[in-house]
Amino acid sequence: MWVHIVIFVMILCVLTGWKKGWIPSSGIGGREGIRLFAAVAISGNLLGMVLTAGNGRQVYPQGYRLEKEASGSYEKEFMVSVDGEEAGTLHIQVPEKELEEELRREILEFYFIVRDFLNVSELVDENYVVYTENSAEEGFRLRLFCVNPAENLGEYLKKGKSAIFFSATMFPMLYYRELLTTDRDAYGIYVQSPFPKENRRILIGSDVSSRYTRRNRAEYRKIAGYIARCVWQRQGNYMVFFPSYRLMEDVLQVYEEEFSVDWVRCVCQTPDMTEQEREGFLEEFQEREGTLVGFCVLGGIFSEGVDLTGESLIGAVIVGTGLPQIGSQREILKEYYDKKNHCGFDYAYRYPGMNKVLQAAGRVIRTKEDKGVILLLDDRFLGRDYGGIFPREWQDRTGCRLDTVEDAVETFWKRFT
Repeated sequence: MWVHIVIFVMILCVLTGWKKGWIPSSGIGGREGIRLFAAVAISGNLLGMVLTAGNGRQVYPQGYRLEKEASGSYEKEFMVSVDGEEAGTLHIQVPEKELEEELRREILEFYFIVRDFLNVSELVDENYVVYTENSAEEGFRLRLFCVNPAENLGEYLKKGKSAIFFSATMFPMLYYRELLTTDRDAYGIYVQSPFPKENRRILIGSDVSSRYTRRNRAEYRKIAGYIARCVWQRQGNYMVFFPSYRLMEDVLQVYEEEFSVDWVRCVCQTPDMTEQEREGFLEEFQEREGTLVGFCVLGGIFSEGVDLTGESLIGAVIVGTGLPQIGSQREILKEYYDKKNHCGFDYAYRYPGMNKVLQAAGRVIRTKEDKGVILLLDDRFLGRDYGGIFPREWQDRTGCRLDTVEDAVETFWKRFT
């Protein structure tokens, strides 16, 4: 602004000198030229003074570097104009302490990442695979992948007298024993389920699959038909588990278009649910009126660690075998266990997938009084590869088809009427 004031004073001095005759008009373009020059100069400088009026404000067409003030903070006022609109004031202030704390947090975070990496690098042996990845999203990464944690766990187990690993889904036991301990004398105990077999029915759909090669409208309609025929037989709450959000959404769309009825209500899990949304989802299953069907993702927040006893949940439909997606780490695991004369596919894919299936199925029967139906929708469950990894209590599982599942479920519920 001071520049405009100085120029304005200089113009006044020139005009005063011309009026007094100190400056001849012929020397600067004549009388009319002087009037035109004065009008343009005075109006231009007045406009500039208005635009930049204020305490040291300026118009910056490009970036500006904040300088540290005497107060220790970084602050500045700018006149900002966007797309030719009237300029407005933007005040920026960043306390020095805040900048220092942010920088300190970043440095500490980086330090701990490096420290953890170095600590793990000291453990690298034949139980690790070191590999690199380069992607557009994450850039270049060097990974230290522990493919067999038994050796590391063993070092900690030696610090105690004994250790007990307990889980209701630890199948097959030999697989988990190899991952959890190097002690060949470690033994396992299979405890029979205390829940009556008569209180649950396990059915396997023999004419349906979640294989990628069979994912089409016809298969989605078949899955939706199984769900409808299962939940129509008895009023209550059900959960349906899918291997992915995409498949869940595709089947849900078909279900609502072709099998929706007034007395069945559907709720759907969404990605990145907040804690409040999760609680609201589970609270829906406390209702006792009508039928509720919850569409969920296998291996997600609702397929394990959830206790819905009694009439809160009377059935679970599980779509697919839960196989993890093909990826670098899964393929490394497969290759590692193949070299150890194990079935690498089982260790990398089948066993982890079956664990998710058992976790989801376990939502139905939580007490001795609970009753419910477990419907597995994939013909692969009838194969020999899966027959050996089912719990012993599931020996009474039976196959069904889309045209017979309704009668099978109805017959089961008639036991309790």
